[in-house]
Amino acid sequence: MTKKIKDWEVGDKATLFLRFSDIQIRKTSANADYATMLGFDGTDLIEVKMWSFNDEKRALLKNGEIYEASGTMKDYQGKMQFNVTDFRLALPSEINPQDFYEYAKLDEETLKAEIVGYVNRIDNETIKTIVYQLLKKYFADYFLFPAAMNVHHNYFSGLAYHVYSMLKVSDAYLDLFPFLNRSLVYGGIILHDLGKLVELSGPKGTTYTKAGNLLGHITIAANLLYEVAKSLNVLESDEYLSLSHMVLSHHGYLEYGSPKEPIIPEAALLYMLDFADSRLGALEKEVANTEKGEYTNPILAFDRKSFYVPKL
Repeated sequence: MTKKIKDWEVGDKATLFLRFSDIQIRKTSANADYATMLGFDGTDLIEVKMWSFNDEKRALLKNGEIYEASGTMKDYQGKMQFNVTDFRLALPSEINPQDFYEYAKLDEETLKAEIVGYVNRIDNETIKTIVYQLLKKYFADYFLFPAAMNVHHNYFSGLAYHVYSMLKVSDAYLDLFPFLNRSLVYGGIILHDLGKLVELSGPKGTTYTKAGNLLGHITIAANLLYEVAKSLNVLESDEYLSLSHMVLSHHGYLEYGSPKEPIIPEAALLYMLDFADSRLGALEKEVANTEKGEYTNPILAFDRKSFYVPKL
């Protein structure tokens, strides 16, 4: 059985299967390249250093890939550090990838069935056609991509799970407040983060793309929506204008990155649903790793606030 990080002690010559992330190439005081990164064994993280570094190793290193790495366990300021001298890509027969990556609570096929079910519940034909066209174009990625790099739902199928969660909660509000347009709410939820499929590189070793850095997911989604509406000749319709407004305003406030603030009822609901699900998703991860009677680590989504977990 392959050993884990916890099975080794300082001074041991070790071999581990690790997923590398946060890879950075730096310079020593002698101006030589070295690499620093995090290694994840499916349970624990360890800081990894590669001091003997060259172009061959640089070409092999990619964020999010799983490697067999060999080296020595060192002590650095009271914490164990893995100094790697040799590494190679792990073979599919050697590992179970699901042990090294985080996935949504629901599998991909279930998420597809659930979200397509909501598309079919859209009564307004113009909204349904717009949503269908965009979902069809990005169908595979829509159910694989994370919802973010760090803040919330940052795992395989995180975007689809975020959308699914919002759709489920929206039903309670739509039943309580029937003045809200169900088709518009469903359509806005399904499309609001569509731009992340262009903004982010993918679910493994997620980074921002050039378009992501220069435009951001809100602008990207608004542009994608415009192109479909133009092809359908519905640019003057309230359906398109309302959906576009919902995409543009779903962060709620200008200072949070929304070019517009919500000024239709369905957009206000979308903002509240998105805010609640993204924050609770981030909080859930920290609470799960915190003992009762203790405080969580600082949470980025809550301005780095720590939460106390009651002994209940």
